[in-house]
Amino acid sequence: MVIFLADLSYAHNSAVSRNISNGFKTDIDNGLLHAIFAPKEYYPRLTNLKEKFGDSKERIFWRSKLVIDFSFLMCYCKDLSQYYLHLEDDVIPAPSFYPKLKDFIASQQKQWTVLDVALQGAIAKVYQSTDLERLATFLYLMYDELPVDWLINKWRNIKDSANIFAPASLFQHVGHHSSLLENNVSHLFKEGYFDKYDQKYKGLNPVAVVSASMQNSHLNTKPELAYGKGLGYFWVKGIKKGDFIDIEFTSPTEVRKVFVDTGANFAASDQLKHGILQASFQNETTKEAGHSGRCKNFETIDYFQRGKVEVFVERNRNVNCLRILVTGNQDKWLLVREIDVWET
Repeated sequence: MVIFLADLSYAHNSAVSRNISNGFKTDIDNGLLHAIFAPKEYYPRLTNLKEKFGDSKERIFWRSKLVIDFSFLMCYCKDLSQYYLHLEDDVIPAPSFYPKLKDFIASQQKQWTVLDVALQGAIAKVYQSTDLERLATFLYLMYDELPVDWLINKWRNIKDSANIFAPASLFQHVGHHSSLLENNVSHLFKEGYFDKYDQKYKGLNPVAVVSASMQNSHLNTKPELAYGKGLGYFWVKGIKKGDFIDIEFTSPTEVRKVFVDTGANFAASDQLKHGILQASFQNETTKEAGHSGRCKNFETIDYFQRGKVEVFVERNRNVNCLRILVTGNQDKWLLVREIDVWET
């Protein structure tokens, strides 16, 4: 882990460095944590910069310096590991982000240059460490031309590499202020699909048989992939009113909470537009019906809003089955990314 102290004041950086050294001495001694800052000599001229995009001189200075900061940090990190994860300092990670990140990298079947594990700007991206020195040189040469996230996209285009997004962001921006204030841009940037739970990923969902009435799926995705452990999802087209996904528990289960998320970073429009979440509760009749006849008499427990539903289930009632029911025709594809079920 490398912390880059970006202030141009040597005295300020030295004071912060001492605080880090005092607070994380064991991590530093073990080589886990590095705290660095760039010498002033590394920075090129940051005055009389090109005026572009209607930005003020203060913003042009800030974004040009930021490009140089990226360049120095990448040069420092180029030989530390196989992959390089660049994070801004005002983000929080998703639960189990590290194994999720490793699995996302391992799932890539083609050569890649940059992996986007968050969507906003450059707050969280993964690079091949073998590319860092060349990318750092490119940034250094172009520091006064474009903002750093634009330059990274230019670099990606030069490398003829497509944008590759994680299904959901592994980092969430929590800052309340932005350097874009002068341009009247919203500063409360939030990830539309933040992977805030790890229930499914850890395989803690109750054992169930998952089935769907929809069959025209993309890339052979299956409904159980949205429920089972891992990064899987169910992506299907031809959605019509009355279609459903059923989760039939192998035994009646006292469910505490259910969360379903549809759409993804790479398919934001493929949310469930019209849908409800239903439950089939155990009663005296279904107790006698056996495993094959328990998914009956569904009750609506919540409605999807913006492709999501999150609901606490009435206590002291065992659930035989859950059903995601489509209540209106849908022209777009449907991507069911996450189905999480918590037991009491």
